[in-house]
Amino acid sequence: MKSIHKRVFALVIALVIVAGLAACGGSGDQSGGTGGGTPAPASNNNSGAAAPAPVADGPLTPYAEPVTITWAVQASQVQKFFDGDTYEDNRWSRKIKEDLNIDLEVYFSADISTDAFRNRINVALASGDLPDIFNWSDRTWFTQAYEAGYLYDMTDLYAQYATDNVKAYQDKWPGGFKGASIDGRLYAFPSMVDNFHQAVYLWIRDDWLEKAGGKPPQTVDEMVEMARILTSGDGSTYGFALNNKFDESNFGNIAGLASAFGAPVRGQDVYYRGSDGKMQFGWIQPGVKDALAVVRDMYAEGLIDPEFVVKDGGTLEVDVANGKVGMMYHMNWGTWYPYNFVYESEGVITRPYPIPTQAGHDFKVGINSNESPEYMFMLNANTKHPEAFMKILNLYEATVESSDKADNFQDFWADEQYRLCPVFVPIPTELYADVLHPALAANDRDSLATGVQVYYDWIKNFEAGTDTNPNAYGTWGQMFERGSMAVALYDYSGHIVQSVMSTERPEIWYQNSSILEGILRTTFTDIITGAKPLDAFDEAVADWLANGGQQTLDELEVMYP
Repeated sequence: MKSIHKRVFALVIALVIVAGLAACGGSGDQSGGTGGGTPAPASNNNSGAAAPAPVADGPLTPYAEPVTITWAVQASQVQKFFDGDTYEDNRWSRKIKEDLNIDLEVYFSADISTDAFRNRINVALASGDLPDIFNWSDRTWFTQAYEAGYLYDMTDLYAQYATDNVKAYQDKWPGGFKGASIDGRLYAFPSMVDNFHQAVYLWIRDDWLEKAGGKPPQTVDEMVEMARILTSGDGSTYGFALNNKFDESNFGNIAGLASAFGAPVRGQDVYYRGSDGKMQFGWIQPGVKDALAVVRDMYAEGLIDPEFVVKDGGTLEVDVANGKVGMMYHMNWGTWYPYNFVYESEGVITRPYPIPTQAGHDFKVGINSNESPEYMFMLNANTKHPEAFMKILNLYEATVESSDKADNFQDFWADEQYRLCPVFVPIPTELYADVLHPALAANDRDSLATGVQVYYDWIKNFEAGTDTNPNAYGTWGQMFERGSMAVALYDYSGHIVQSVMSTERPEIWYQNSSILEGILRTTFTDIITGAKPLDAFDEAVADWLANGGQQTLDELEVMYP
């Protein structure tokens, strides 16, 4: 890495400490874990940590004496607890203790549905005070932690301790492992990646759709008209929901609208080659300006809550649960969150629909590179027991993924129980679509693996009305015959644009990505609210290009010829 990156990194760290501490005072830290306090050597050669134990100490061999492992908890409003369980004492913590003689200690926890976890993990990066095991997918953070020497090189650890079943994931989904590697060395255990499922959809509550005539909108104009019908006019309901970070891959975004006008976007990562063969960035395309014009007019008409500018995901979640909003763009997992709250409280189903299109435009849906994992489980370079990471991972795989006991899947995966394990195998449910769809159509349960049979049962039983638990509803929303996976695989076929940017990224991108994001989001917000004219979009694009955007495009041209 270039020395200028090191200097910028030091400045960023200083700023993160100030901003992060202001945002996260009282974060619930616990002292005395094995992971914190002393930054590892910058070489990432694990010289400050214990070497893996001898091979005789097998992949699932319990420790003779108790070992304590600290971890960072991504707390969530959807987390389920049973029988008095907590993040500190639960099914997984007890199983890990019983099977491996490992005591888990929560080093810190913060809400992942808001900026709380991002702020807290940034403070940990700035101070070097990290737990043994932590999970974060931000590529800039990952690179900075590597450069600071905080990450354990788990290449040899993985080769020595991973079971054959765990190693098989690298053969089947190599992209995620490449994304979790630097210079050919593995620094994280990634999610399994095939990002077709990252597409965006329009989600509408069944009762609101019925109120609007029962027919989902096919065009942008029809979507706007439906928003008019669904807006009360007295502030009790709004036809179209926006998140204040509407340019991120979360609910309440405008990605679906931008896509309708031919601009493929998803978060800040979609760089692609346009029809002229040149490198492009989704959010600076002319179609985004057209989309902003639509949103601006909807806002002016009162179809959007004027308080959206201060509503993050957690606040918007409350509006969804309370029935204040009933139509918005969202990713494929809406029945898991946040529409699970609507179903649980009111029994109302919310469904995904293909994005409404715009005449004269070829719609384009942006997704990330298959080398951009959504989960990256990392290990502190100073950890005293690095092999514990692999033992826990192996135990998870043996308990949930390869076990022939259906109860194991229900007890240790369902109801968000998998999140209580410090490191797990992140296989999105969506990746089973290719086997579930034909099995569901043929009523062929027996052809499926044990864990996938559970998904099959949830879908069939939900449709039959015999299983209405959140797991059944969540899975059904993705996998039924017109669920989000069917839309992505069939309706969006030929319209998916995958980012070319994967593991290798320009130095200028690392330095300026947050600045570039701020330039566009601030101007877009001002356009929507009427504080600036629509043509301010062109000025923002010029600023984006001048502040490192053009250099990013130029360097990506060379990196990804």
